[in-house]
Amino acid sequence: MKLQAAGKASKWFVYQKIVIVFILLLLPLISMNIWLNYKGMSVTKESILNSAAAGASFYSKQLDKEMYFIRNLQLQLLNDKDLQKLSFRGSMLEDYEEVELIDQVRDRLATLMVSSEYVVSAGVYVKDVEKTISTTTGVTNTPNKEMELISSMMAVMPKPSFYRSGDRIFLIETENNGAVWSYIEISRPKLLGALSEIAKLYPESEVLLGSREGRTILTTEPAADESTEILNHILDKPDSDQSAPETGELGGVDYFIIQNEVGSLDLSLVMYVNQNEITRPISQFITWFYTLFILAVIVMVLYSFSVNLMIHRPLSKLVKAFHMIETDNLNILIESRTKDEFHYVFNGFNRMAMKLKQSIEENYEQKIALQHSQLKQLQSQINPHFLYNSFFNVYMMCKVGDSDSAAELSQKLGSYYQYITRSGSDEVPFYTEYKHALDYCDIQGIRFSNRISYERREFADIPQGITVPRLIIQPIVENAFEHAFEDGMEEGMLYISADYREGRLRITVEDNGNLLTNEMLQRLRGKLAMDSKHVEQTGLVNVNNRLQLKYGPGSGLSVSRSVHGGLKVDLIIMIHELEEAS
Repeated sequence: MKLQAAGKASKWFVYQKIVIVFILLLLPLISMNIWLNYKGMSVTKESILNSAAAGASFYSKQLDKEMYFIRNLQLQLLNDKDLQKLSFRGSMLEDYEEVELIDQVRDRLATLMVSSEYVVSAGVYVKDVEKTISTTTGVTNTPNKEMELISSMMAVMPKPSFYRSGDRIFLIETENNGAVWSYIEISRPKLLGALSEIAKLYPESEVLLGSREGRTILTTEPAADESTEILNHILDKPDSDQSAPETGELGGVDYFIIQNEVGSLDLSLVMYVNQNEITRPISQFITWFYTLFILAVIVMVLYSFSVNLMIHRPLSKLVKAFHMIETDNLNILIESRTKDEFHYVFNGFNRMAMKLKQSIEENYEQKIALQHSQLKQLQSQINPHFLYNSFFNVYMMCKVGDSDSAAELSQKLGSYYQYITRSGSDEVPFYTEYKHALDYCDIQGIRFSNRISYERREFADIPQGITVPRLIIQPIVENAFEHAFEDGMEEGMLYISADYREGRLRITVEDNGNLLTNEMLQRLRGKLAMDSKHVEQTGLVNVNNRLQLKYGPGSGLSVSRSVHGGLKVDLIIMIHELEEAS
């Protein structure tokens, strides 16, 4: 099978083509983009600095001056001689003189009220005469609602620059240790009107008056949440330059934000303008923008086509070839007609596929053959002494008339030899292999019933569908019977168990023999750790090599000293690794 690689013969390398095409196509786009951005930013900055910033600053200063003017009138009122006389001598004055002084104070309050359009009402409270003098309620004895309102606002600590009661705004000052209060209510509609005058600088602009502590006091924006978010944006940057415009985003819309201080009220006047309104003067560049956009689209199409032709198509052929190798199809060859880097890559791939195929044929197939030969070797290793001794045991049982034991031993021998001599699949269900090992233990238990027995532990957590290689447990059990009890010890015991956890199958065989020395244990460990080419392929070593070859690292045999005194062999199979590989 052959795959045709895209492209024609060329003396250029791929990376040279990509670099040259990229530079030639993007140079006009980059140049026009820089020029357009420069012009747009110049006009925008000029518009913001010369119009919005200057206008907002002018109106905020006018408002600040007006509030300072009102505060100065309030302080002058507190120092008025008639009010001072009324405060110090109120309780000692004659009625006529008290009325005269109150009229003088009322005249001063009326003058203060008409001095500024921002003043709604003005009033004083004189403690010594227990009266409030107001432009709205006149002269009223205390306590009264007006005094209670002012008193509740004055309880705020620390003392603010102005006081609020709902939507009403007050300027409150005291004199003579609280013996005289002066309070002026500022017109909220007039303040809002002043903010609206600033907002008229641009059609889509809004103005708010607020502070970090009191948040938004007044705003021309109908949606209060929007003005609050703008105020948070500007006031949460205490180190920012308040004289310089900032940018912010709200609801997906970009704004220019201009902040000015109104020191008389300790507030910030913030104007925010939709950037689209600011950038209207650059509408003359819209035609150039669309031209640039169309050019960018053309550039991207041409660039994409060139990359697809020179890189994507050859790589797609290479990826498809790798996918075919993943499906074990090694009869593949990529033909290259170019003389660039892909020519080297394709030839390297072809060489890799050929070497991989050869490696599988020489190594993998040899290992598979080795498994079959090792299994056949085990099947052929029928111990004649075991067979002779078993027949002799049957003979002696018949001789003494123990027909039941003779029948049981004959049945076990038949099942045993049928299992190890039959041909068929190299893998069998785990429970079949485990039963074969138990049959061997039963045979040995009958033969040496007077001195050797075995004990198995029940298990119920091993899945029924698990299969294992044939003849991997019986050699371990046979090794214990041959070597652990060859000194003729009495009460020999063999222990066999199995468990399964998280894809890990373990079969454990232990004995209580007393012939195992530390040197023997170390030699056995060394044989299990050696390469299969350098050790004899029988018994425990054979089983260990077969498991490692089939299931990979983590599987095999491990030996240690049993708690019963003899040898402990753990047979481990990593079932989950095999399932993931399949």
